[in-house]
Amino acid sequence: MFWKKKKKVDLEVDSRHEDSRSAFRIAPDKSNPVILTIQGRSYHALNISGSGVCFRSNNFPVGTKCTAMVRLPSKDKIFPVNLEIVDLQRDLCRCRFINIHPEAENLLHSYILELQKGKIRKNISR
Repeated sequence: MFWKKKKKVDLEVDSRHEDSRSAFRIAPDKSNPVILTIQGRSYHALNISGSGVCFRSNNFPVGTKCTAMVRLPSKDKIFPVNLEIVDLQRDLCRCRFINIHPEAENLLHSYILELQKGKIRKNISR
């Protein structure tokens, strides 16, 4: 009956999960990739957020700081970011953005929001 006290449900977060990125990440469409150019080499971003990016490479040790150029397909914008390699898992290079310029951060957030909306529309239309 509706007046009976409902049972309390406790949810636990798996503490083994070592995701230290503080922002929502999303995988770019493979047909319209986000391209990172670092030291003259191009890499496709596997996922990206307002605070970091992940790509495949074995060329950078943890702790490396470098400048990268980011090309967002939806905006066709190219802008520089400073990266720090924070983790390597096999060939996955996980990075965080350092002192990102507010305009670059706004471009990233706009791109991520646009990509999320597109993915939601695809799921709804199915």
